[in-house]
Amino acid sequence: MAVEIKLPPVLDIIRGNIIKNGNPLALKGSEVAAWAKELKLPDQGDLLLYTGGEYQLLPFIDSLVSTMTVMDQGSKVFSLMMGARNLINKTGINAEKIYASVLAKDRERFNSISYKAAIILQKLGYELCYSGEKELYSGALLTELGFNIDMQTYALKVAKVIRESKAKTIVCLSPHAAEVLKFVYPKLISDFNYEIKTFVELVWEKRDKLPKISLNKSVVLHDSCRLAREMDITEELRDILTSMGVSFREASSNRKWTTCCGGPNKLLYPEISHTIASRRINELEETGADIILTSCPYCLAALLGGQTKDDKTIVEDFIEYLYRGVGA
Repeated sequence: MAVEIKLPPVLDIIRGNIIKNGNPLALKGSEVAAWAKELKLPDQGDLLLYTGGEYQLLPFIDSLVSTMTVMDQGSKVFSLMMGARNLINKTGINAEKIYASVLAKDRERFNSISYKAAIILQKLGYELCYSGEKELYSGALLTELGFNIDMQTYALKVAKVIRESKAKTIVCLSPHAAEVLKFVYPKLISDFNYEIKTFVELVWEKRDKLPKISLNKSVVLHDSCRLAREMDITEELRDILTSMGVSFREASSNRKWTTCCGGPNKLLYPEISHTIASRRINELEETGADIILTSCPYCLAALLGGQTKDDKTIVEDFIEYLYRGVGA
């Protein structure tokens, strides 16, 4: 007898929204692209800025995960919440988006990171284009969660939007997006011949143009697993800080031996994720640094969630830190 395998409800939500709406929480393209409105970036050019909506979506995803930790996914209340998803086709209402929006915090901060990244790259001399409201999430979660058949079809949609930009190079803000575009897409799409770069790499290539940062606070780097292990990017971060006159400290587990932030477990095991994040926060704080820097939206969200009310250490994205000098 065949055994029916049922997906955890949260995975079903994420998977369905990516396939149907182009991002994990069914946000409208206008909502994901709102950060770029003032910049008026062209939609075509040689260098495509690709956010994948990942920084923009993080507070919503975190709110959804918070809901999962306090609500029994087999309960009647959760079933009603899931049932409300059936209204999408008829009314356009998305229950989990609304629910998450009510709880979402730091939306302005996460949105601003994409904006700050664009400003930094422009000031370093890069001419960017951006797909705007048409931009789709990379589908990295489909690959990471094993939905490979769904990914094959979904990747075609993403590639179509990218082709319309006429770009030759794609710069990704998230290492998750960079990894999937660089290593997975060429296996799924025969003519996906783009140079894939991370934000960190583009800044590193023009590090001689970076201004000095005068900030009387010590810094420690948290290496993202994806960036360090999959993309082999570790020294670039350190070279950039050195070029800006920033002395930094090293955690006992660093570079390719970095300790996980707990982010990958968040969707299925949020409590375990929190425990792992708290342990990593302790490791980083043991250096005595004032600021913890990371270069991944999921690491940023996980580490922020791993802090306690008594923690005085600041957790920032690398983009936010650089903006103090380059964007000012």
